[in-house]
Amino acid sequence: NNIVALNENGATLHYQYKSFNKPAHHRSLLIDAGAEYHGYAADITRTYGNGFERFEHLIAAVDDEQQALCAQVKPGMDYRDMHLQCHLRLGGVLKSLGIVDMDPGSMLEKGVTSVFFPHGLGHPIGLQVHDVAGFSDEAGQLIPRPQGHPFLRMTRTLAPGMVVTIEPGLYFIPSLLAELKTRPEAKAVNWSAVEQLMPYGGVRIEDEVH
Repeated sequence: NNIVALNENGATLHYQYKSFNKPAHHRSLLIDAGAEYHGYAADITRTYGNGFERFEHLIAAVDDEQQALCAQVKPGMDYRDMHLQCHLRLGGVLKSLGIVDMDPGSMLEKGVTSVFFPHGLGHPIGLQVHDVAGFSDEAGQLIPRPQGHPFLRMTRTLAPGMVVTIEPGLYFIPSLLAELKTRPEAKAVNWSAVEQLMPYGGVRIEDEVH
């Protein structure tokens, strides 16, 4: 199903509650939608704000990193490495926007980026939206996910003809943030900025790359 989420619902990664209650304020809109054409699937996400400067800067920053990652999709690239690079890039966004004051490499090592980016870089797409054969090589051997990244949906090295999604995101998920508050890394978080952004849910930008 399509995901159409207003405000804090954008932080629910597969939001399908379909609330029909009109919110008092429209702060943000996240649309994750697609179509089928000649039997092939599409899966595209965009996020929009209402002009609040901090959230608009977040959208623009995630969009910039998404475009940079899309440009790197080519034969021979290990999708796992791209996923880890995505974490470093999003860590850079968190730091540059004053949300987390840590080195991006330390954020990745300590699992801080996973609080704000808890899903994988993307997945294979073709005859199905989440297409098959994302985890095994040509001999059928399983290719493991990177340690600490259980939700990555593809671990293969890219080859000519493959189509994958590139969908970085940054979210403000109450349950994950509550757990982060109990950890030593909490002192690096600008909790005032987090509180400002939490009613906006999150940002995801997604395209297919052939």
